[in-house]
Amino acid sequence: MKMMILSDNHGRWKKVYDIVKEVRPTVDYIFHLGDSEFEQDDSIWELIDGAVEGNMDGTHYYPMEQIIDTPEGKVYLVHGHVQSVNRTNSAVIELAKERGANFVFHGHTHQLKSELIDDELLLVNPGSLNNSRGIHPYKTYAIVNVTKDEYEVTFYDEDMKLLEELTQTYPR
Repeated sequence: MKMMILSDNHGRWKKVYDIVKEVRPTVDYIFHLGDSEFEQDDSIWELIDGAVEGNMDGTHYYPMEQIIDTPEGKVYLVHGHVQSVNRTNSAVIELAKERGANFVFHGHTHQLKSELIDDELLLVNPGSLNNSRGIHPYKTYAIVNVTKDEYEVTFYDEDMKLLEELTQTYPR
């Protein structure tokens, strides 16, 4: 199973549309983690399987959190601003565990990250398709590939180029 995760594009509609159109046939799910700044009735949402509200969306069109059931387990989607992810991921991890999730995906920080928590919960922040605030200067999105044996998290830049040096794999 493959999942595409994007967040914090802050209105870059054409860039997001081009990426999503290209990637959609190759993945099972596409999730947007907030700060799209797109209207609720935008046609792009027809291509996206789950979306949550970010602090800059300001519309209250989208849920603050969402649980998506997949064949590989539950995915907990949240932007992360309410849970203070700029300081720590502990609140999103706790909420994901309370909800029985196998995956927790959040945005907000504009800093890409992946980590396997307690050998059971995969946490991913795809970074930002608008600007990076982390040590990596790239505008990014992520692909999570789940196989029988492992989770592989790959990051791509805004030109859809694989950032191979950032790839992480974790045993299942």
